[in-house]
Amino acid sequence: MLAGPEPVALRPRFARVAVLWSAVQPRRDAPPNWDAPGAGGFSVRAQLHALRAARQRAGGGFEPVATFYSTPPWAARRPSGCLPPGGGNPNALVPSPAALPAYGRLVESFLALARAEGVPVRYLSAWNEPNSGLFLAPQRARCTTAAPSLAAAEYAPLLRALRSALAAAPGDQRVVVGEASSPYAARPGISTVTELVAALPPDVLCAGPIWAQHQYAGDADGVGPAERALAARPSCPDGSLPGRTIWVTETGAGALPPGRPRPAGTAALGAGCRSLAALLDRWYRDPRVATAFQYTLRDDPGFPVGLSPPATGPPYPTFALWRAWGARPDPTAPPPPLPAPCR
Repeated sequence: MLAGPEPVALRPRFARVAVLWSAVQPRRDAPPNWDAPGAGGFSVRAQLHALRAARQRAGGGFEPVATFYSTPPWAARRPSGCLPPGGGNPNALVPSPAALPAYGRLVESFLALARAEGVPVRYLSAWNEPNSGLFLAPQRARCTTAAPSLAAAEYAPLLRALRSALAAAPGDQRVVVGEASSPYAARPGISTVTELVAALPPDVLCAGPIWAQHQYAGDADGVGPAERALAARPSCPDGSLPGRTIWVTETGAGALPPGRPRPAGTAALGAGCRSLAALLDRWYRDPRVATAFQYTLRDDPGFPVGLSPPATGPPYPTFALWRAWGARPDPTAPPPPLPAPCR
Protein backbone atom coordinates (compact mmCIF):
# COMPACT_ATOMS: atom_id res chain seq x y z
CA MET A 1 0.00 0.00 0.00
CA LEU A 2 2.85 2.39 0.74
CA ALA A 3 5.02 1.95 -2.38
CA GLY A 4 3.38 4.62 -4.51
CA PRO A 5 2.83 8.35 -4.97
CA GLU A 6 2.08 10.43 -1.90
CA PRO A 7 0.56 7.76 0.36
CA VAL A 8 0.50 10.17 3.29
CA ALA A 9 -1.84 12.43 1.29
CA LEU A 10 -4.55 9.76 1.55
CA ARG A 11 -4.52 9.92 5.36
CA PRO A 12 -5.59 6.28 5.86
CA ARG A 13 -6.56 5.13 9.30
CA PHE A 14 -5.42 1.53 8.66
CA ALA A 15 -2.95 -0.30 6.44
CA ARG A 16 -2.75 -4.04 5.90
CA VAL A 17 0.42 -6.02 6.57
CA ALA A 18 0.67 -9.24 4.57
CA VAL A 19 2.45 -12.12 6.32
CA LEU A 20 3.24 -14.94 3.89
CA TRP A 21 4.09 -17.91 6.08
CA SER A 22 5.79 -19.73 3.18
CA ALA A 23 8.10 -16.75 2.59
CA VAL A 24 9.18 -16.11 6.17
CA GLN A 25 9.49 -19.75 7.25
CA PRO A 26 10.21 -22.03 4.28
CA ARG A 27 11.89 -24.59 6.57
CA ARG A 28 10.34 -26.35 9.52
CA ASP A 29 13.58 -26.26 11.54
CA ALA A 30 14.26 -22.53 11.14
CA PRO A 31 12.65 -19.57 12.90
CA PRO A 32 10.76 -16.96 10.87
CA ASN A 33 12.97 -14.71 8.77
CA TRP A 34 11.20 -11.34 8.89
CA ASP A 35 13.59 -9.88 6.30
CA ALA A 36 12.64 -12.39 3.60
CA PRO A 37 10.92 -10.86 0.54
CA GLY A 38 7.17 -11.40 0.69
CA ALA A 39 4.09 -9.67 -0.69
CA GLY A 40 5.05 -7.31 -3.51
CA GLY A 41 8.71 -8.11 -2.84
CA PHE A 42 8.59 -6.38 0.56
CA SER A 43 9.62 -8.15 3.75
CA VAL A 44 7.41 -8.00 6.81
CA ARG A 45 10.00 -5.89 8.61
CA ALA A 46 10.09 -3.48 5.64
CA GLN A 47 6.30 -3.18 5.72
CA LEU A 48 6.41 -2.29 9.42
CA HIS A 49 9.21 0.23 8.84
CA ALA A 50 7.17 1.87 6.07
CA LEU A 51 4.12 2.11 8.31
CA ARG A 52 6.11 3.62 11.14
CA ALA A 53 7.65 6.23 8.81
CA ALA A 54 4.30 7.07 7.21
CA ARG A 55 2.67 7.44 10.62
CA GLN A 56 5.41 9.83 11.72
CA ARG A 57 5.05 11.96 8.57
CA ALA A 58 1.25 12.01 8.78
CA GLY A 59 1.04 12.48 12.53
CA GLY A 60 -1.06 9.34 12.95
CA GLY A 61 -3.08 6.78 11.02
CA PHE A 62 -1.55 3.82 9.18
CA GLU A 63 -2.50 1.43 11.98
CA PRO A 64 -1.45 -2.08 10.89
CA VAL A 65 -3.96 -4.87 10.32
CA ALA A 66 -2.07 -8.14 9.82
CA THR A 67 -3.29 -10.94 7.56
CA PHE A 68 -1.61 -14.36 7.45
CA TYR A 69 -1.67 -16.79 4.52
CA SER A 70 0.43 -18.99 2.20
CA THR A 71 1.20 -22.44 3.64
CA PRO A 72 4.84 -23.59 3.44
CA PRO A 73 5.13 -27.10 1.92
CA TRP A 74 6.34 -28.63 5.17
CA ALA A 75 3.20 -27.40 6.98
CA ALA A 76 0.69 -28.51 4.35
CA ARG A 77 -1.73 -31.37 4.67
CA ARG A 78 -1.48 -34.07 2.02
CA PRO A 79 -3.39 -32.96 -1.12
CA SER A 80 -6.97 -34.20 -1.22
CA GLY A 81 -10.42 -33.19 -2.36
CA CYS A 82 -11.17 -30.92 -5.29
CA LEU A 83 -7.95 -29.34 -6.55
CA PRO A 84 -7.17 -27.83 -9.97
CA PRO A 85 -5.28 -29.97 -12.50
CA GLY A 86 -1.73 -30.35 -11.27
CA GLY A 87 -2.77 -29.58 -7.71
CA GLY A 88 -3.14 -25.81 -8.02
CA ASN A 89 -1.16 -23.46 -5.82
CA PRO A 90 0.88 -25.60 -3.37
CA ASN A 91 0.92 -22.70 -0.87
CA ALA A 92 -2.89 -22.78 -0.76
CA LEU A 93 -3.06 -26.27 0.73
CA VAL A 94 -4.69 -26.40 4.16
CA PRO A 95 -2.14 -26.49 7.01
CA SER A 96 -2.01 -29.84 8.75
CA PRO A 97 -3.14 -30.18 12.38
CA ALA A 98 0.46 -30.97 13.32
CA ALA A 99 1.59 -27.60 11.92
CA LEU A 100 -0.85 -25.48 13.92
CA PRO A 101 1.49 -25.07 16.94
CA ALA A 102 4.12 -23.71 14.52
CA TYR A 103 1.51 -21.32 13.14
CA GLY A 104 0.82 -20.10 16.68
CA ARG A 105 4.53 -19.52 17.26
CA LEU A 106 4.68 -17.61 13.97
CA VAL A 107 1.98 -15.26 15.27
CA GLU A 108 3.79 -14.81 18.58
CA SER A 109 7.07 -14.07 16.78
CA PHE A 110 5.34 -11.54 14.53
CA LEU A 111 3.82 -9.72 17.49
CA ALA A 112 7.24 -9.58 19.18
CA LEU A 113 8.75 -8.17 15.98
CA ALA A 114 6.05 -5.49 15.71
CA ARG A 115 6.59 -4.42 19.32
CA ALA A 116 10.35 -4.27 18.80
CA GLU A 117 9.89 -2.16 15.66
CA GLY A 118 7.65 0.28 17.51
CA VAL A 119 4.54 -0.63 15.51
CA PRO A 120 2.29 -2.67 17.83
CA VAL A 121 -0.40 -4.59 15.97
CA ARG A 122 -3.88 -4.77 17.48
CA TYR A 123 -5.89 -6.35 14.66
CA LEU A 124 -5.01 -9.72 13.13
CA SER A 125 -6.73 -11.99 10.64
CA ALA A 126 -6.03 -15.71 10.73
CA TRP A 127 -6.05 -16.31 6.95
CA ASN A 128 -6.72 -14.44 3.74
CA GLU A 129 -9.85 -15.43 1.77
CA PRO A 130 -10.53 -18.77 3.46
CA ASN A 131 -13.49 -19.34 1.11
CA SER A 132 -11.27 -19.30 -1.99
CA GLY A 133 -9.23 -22.23 -3.23
CA LEU A 134 -6.60 -19.73 -4.35
CA PHE A 135 -5.70 -19.30 -0.68
CA LEU A 136 -7.14 -22.31 1.20
CA ALA A 137 -7.70 -25.60 -0.60
CA PRO A 138 -9.60 -27.77 -0.99
CA GLN A 139 -12.94 -25.97 -0.76
CA ARG A 140 -14.94 -29.14 -1.46
CA ALA A 141 -14.31 -32.87 -1.27
CA ARG A 142 -15.55 -33.36 -4.84
CA CYS A 143 -15.39 -31.03 -7.83
CA THR A 144 -19.05 -30.17 -7.87
CA THR A 145 -21.03 -27.44 -6.19
CA ALA A 146 -23.33 -30.18 -4.88
CA ALA A 147 -20.52 -31.13 -2.49
CA PRO A 148 -20.70 -29.22 0.82
CA SER A 149 -18.22 -26.42 1.43
CA LEU A 150 -15.18 -27.29 3.54
CA ALA A 151 -14.16 -23.66 4.03
CA ALA A 152 -15.47 -23.22 7.57
CA ALA A 153 -14.06 -26.53 8.79
CA GLU A 154 -10.61 -25.73 7.38
CA TYR A 155 -10.58 -22.11 8.57
CA ALA A 156 -11.77 -22.76 12.13
CA PRO A 157 -8.53 -24.43 13.40
CA LEU A 158 -6.47 -21.53 12.07
CA LEU A 159 -8.60 -18.92 13.80
CA ARG A 160 -8.53 -20.89 17.05
CA ALA A 161 -4.73 -21.10 16.83
CA LEU A 162 -4.57 -17.34 16.23
CA ARG A 163 -6.90 -16.66 19.16
CA SER A 164 -4.77 -18.81 21.48
CA ALA A 165 -1.57 -17.07 20.40
CA LEU A 166 -3.10 -13.64 20.98
CA ALA A 167 -4.36 -14.64 24.41
CA ALA A 168 -0.85 -15.71 25.43
CA ALA A 169 0.88 -12.61 24.06
CA PRO A 170 1.29 -9.33 25.93
CA GLY A 171 -0.66 -6.33 24.74
CA ASP A 172 -4.13 -5.67 23.37
CA GLN A 173 -4.81 -7.78 20.28
CA ARG A 174 -8.11 -8.51 18.56
CA VAL A 175 -9.22 -11.14 16.08
CA VAL A 176 -10.65 -10.04 12.74
CA VAL A 177 -13.00 -12.79 11.54
CA GLY A 178 -13.66 -13.78 7.95
CA GLU A 179 -11.46 -11.90 5.49
CA ALA A 180 -13.80 -13.50 2.94
CA SER A 181 -13.20 -13.21 -0.79
CA SER A 182 -15.13 -11.08 -3.21
CA PRO A 183 -18.56 -12.50 -4.01
CA TYR A 184 -18.81 -15.31 -6.51
CA ALA A 185 -21.44 -17.87 -7.26
CA ALA A 186 -20.62 -21.25 -5.75
CA ARG A 187 -17.88 -23.04 -7.67
CA PRO A 188 -15.93 -26.24 -7.05
CA GLY A 189 -12.99 -24.11 -5.85
CA ILE A 190 -14.99 -21.26 -4.31
CA SER A 191 -17.38 -21.22 -1.37
CA THR A 192 -19.89 -18.41 -1.13
CA VAL A 193 -19.84 -16.03 1.79
CA THR A 194 -23.19 -17.49 2.82
CA GLU A 195 -21.75 -21.02 2.88
CA LEU A 196 -18.80 -19.88 4.97
CA VAL A 197 -20.83 -17.93 7.53
CA ALA A 198 -23.52 -20.58 7.87
CA ALA A 199 -21.04 -23.32 8.75
CA LEU A 200 -18.66 -21.47 11.08
CA PRO A 201 -18.69 -22.86 14.64
CA PRO A 202 -20.07 -20.35 17.18
CA ASP A 203 -16.75 -19.92 18.98
CA VAL A 204 -15.08 -18.96 15.69
CA LEU A 205 -17.85 -16.71 14.44
CA CYS A 206 -17.94 -14.93 17.81
CA ALA A 207 -14.15 -14.64 18.25
CA GLY A 208 -14.41 -10.91 17.59
CA PRO A 209 -16.99 -8.31 16.60
CA ILE A 210 -15.42 -7.53 13.21
CA TRP A 211 -16.32 -9.42 10.03
CA ALA A 212 -13.87 -8.67 7.19
CA GLN A 213 -15.25 -8.80 3.66
CA HIS A 214 -13.67 -8.14 0.26
CA GLN A 215 -15.58 -6.45 -2.56
CA TYR A 216 -14.42 -4.50 -5.58
CA ALA A 217 -16.08 -2.07 -7.98
CA GLY A 218 -17.82 -4.20 -10.56
CA ASP A 219 -18.32 -7.17 -8.24
CA ALA A 220 -21.69 -8.52 -7.29
CA ASP A 221 -22.71 -7.34 -3.84
CA GLY A 222 -20.73 -9.09 -1.13
CA VAL A 223 -21.44 -6.97 1.93
CA GLY A 224 -25.22 -7.49 1.72
CA PRO A 225 -25.04 -11.32 1.59
CA ALA A 226 -22.50 -11.30 4.43
CA GLU A 227 -24.79 -9.16 6.57
CA ARG A 228 -27.81 -11.36 5.85
CA ALA A 229 -25.86 -14.56 6.59
CA LEU A 230 -24.54 -13.10 9.84
CA ALA A 231 -28.04 -11.95 10.84
CA ALA A 232 -29.33 -15.49 10.34
CA ARG A 233 -26.97 -16.84 13.01
CA PRO A 234 -27.92 -16.87 16.72
CA SER A 235 -26.49 -14.28 19.06
CA CYS A 236 -23.09 -14.86 20.60
CA PRO A 237 -22.84 -16.10 24.20
CA ASP A 238 -22.37 -12.51 25.41
CA GLY A 239 -25.61 -11.49 23.67
CA SER A 240 -23.91 -9.57 20.85
CA LEU A 241 -24.65 -10.17 17.19
CA PRO A 242 -22.04 -12.04 15.12
CA GLY A 243 -20.13 -9.73 12.84
CA ARG A 244 -21.89 -6.66 14.17
CA THR A 245 -19.19 -4.52 12.52
CA ILE A 246 -18.16 -4.97 8.87
CA TRP A 247 -14.74 -4.01 7.58
CA VAL A 248 -14.30 -4.07 3.82
CA THR A 249 -10.60 -4.96 3.94
CA GLU A 250 -10.10 -5.09 0.17
CA THR A 251 -11.67 -2.85 -2.44
CA GLY A 252 -10.61 -0.85 -5.47
CA ALA A 253 -11.46 -0.24 -9.11
CA GLY A 254 -9.88 -1.51 -12.30
CA ALA A 255 -11.66 -3.35 -15.04
CA LEU A 256 -15.38 -3.85 -14.53
CA PRO A 257 -15.55 -6.64 -13.36
CA PRO A 258 -12.15 -6.55 -11.61
CA GLY A 259 -9.14 -8.77 -12.15
CA ARG A 260 -8.94 -8.38 -15.92
CA PRO A 261 -6.41 -6.09 -17.64
CA ARG A 262 -7.12 -2.46 -16.84
CA PRO A 263 -8.80 -0.66 -19.75
CA ALA A 264 -6.99 2.40 -21.04
CA GLY A 265 -8.45 5.82 -21.62
CA THR A 266 -9.97 8.64 -19.63
CA ALA A 267 -13.53 7.39 -20.00
CA ALA A 268 -12.77 3.92 -18.58
CA LEU A 269 -10.76 5.34 -15.68
CA GLY A 270 -13.56 7.77 -14.86
CA ALA A 271 -16.16 5.01 -14.98
CA GLY A 272 -14.17 2.89 -12.54
CA CYS A 273 -13.78 5.85 -10.21
CA ARG A 274 -17.50 6.58 -10.25
CA SER A 275 -18.28 2.91 -9.58
CA LEU A 276 -15.96 2.89 -6.56
CA ALA A 277 -17.41 6.19 -5.36
CA ALA A 278 -20.89 4.67 -5.42
CA LEU A 279 -19.67 1.74 -3.31
CA LEU A 280 -18.02 4.00 -0.75
CA ASP A 281 -21.15 6.11 -0.53
CA ARG A 282 -23.33 3.01 -0.02
CA TRP A 283 -21.07 1.66 2.69
CA TYR A 284 -20.96 5.03 4.44
CA ARG A 285 -24.75 4.89 4.70
CA ASP A 286 -24.70 1.30 6.00
CA PRO A 287 -24.50 1.53 9.83
CA ARG A 288 -22.69 -1.82 10.07
CA VAL A 289 -19.83 -0.91 7.73
CA ALA A 290 -17.12 0.88 9.70
CA THR A 291 -14.25 1.18 7.21
CA ALA A 292 -13.02 0.25 3.73
CA PHE A 293 -9.44 -0.47 2.63
CA GLN A 294 -8.02 0.29 -0.81
CA TYR A 295 -6.27 -2.95 -1.87
CA THR A 296 -3.01 -1.54 -3.28
CA LEU A 297 -1.60 1.89 -4.02
CA ARG A 298 0.25 0.85 -7.17
CA ASP A 299 -1.31 -1.63 -9.58
CA ASP A 300 -0.49 -5.29 -8.99
CA PRO A 301 -0.08 -6.58 -12.58
CA GLY A 302 -1.87 -9.76 -11.59
CA PHE A 303 -4.85 -7.90 -10.13
CA PRO A 304 -4.78 -4.29 -11.34
CA VAL A 305 -7.06 -2.31 -9.04
CA GLY A 306 -4.50 0.13 -7.63
CA LEU A 307 -4.43 3.92 -7.61
CA SER A 308 -1.49 4.39 -9.98
CA PRO A 309 0.45 2.45 -12.65
CA PRO A 310 2.74 -0.35 -11.44
CA ALA A 311 5.98 1.53 -12.16
CA THR A 312 5.71 5.20 -13.08
CA GLY A 313 3.05 7.57 -14.23
CA PRO A 314 0.39 9.87 -12.82
CA PRO A 315 -2.20 8.47 -10.41
CA TYR A 316 -5.57 7.28 -11.63
CA PRO A 317 -8.75 9.25 -10.80
CA THR A 318 -9.40 6.90 -7.88
CA PHE A 319 -6.41 8.45 -6.09
CA ALA A 320 -8.27 11.78 -6.04
CA LEU A 321 -11.37 9.97 -4.75
CA TRP A 322 -9.57 8.44 -1.77
CA ARG A 323 -7.77 11.70 -1.13
CA ALA A 324 -11.11 13.49 -0.93
CA TRP A 325 -12.40 10.92 1.56
CA GLY A 326 -9.22 11.24 3.64
CA ALA A 327 -9.49 15.03 3.70
CA ARG A 328 -12.81 14.98 5.56
CA PRO A 329 -12.52 16.47 9.07
CA ASP A 330 -13.55 13.21 10.77
CA PRO A 331 -14.75 9.70 9.75
CA THR A 332 -18.38 10.56 10.42
CA ALA A 333 -18.42 13.53 8.03
CA PRO A 334 -20.63 13.14 4.93
CA PRO A 335 -19.14 11.72 1.72
CA PRO A 336 -17.13 14.28 -0.25
CA PRO A 337 -18.27 15.60 -3.63
CA LEU A 338 -17.08 13.54 -6.59
CA PRO A 339 -13.65 14.94 -7.49
CA ALA A 340 -13.17 16.40 -10.94
CA PRO A 341 -10.93 13.55 -12.30
CA CYS A 342 -13.79 11.07 -11.68
CA ARG A 343 -16.46 12.98 -13.60
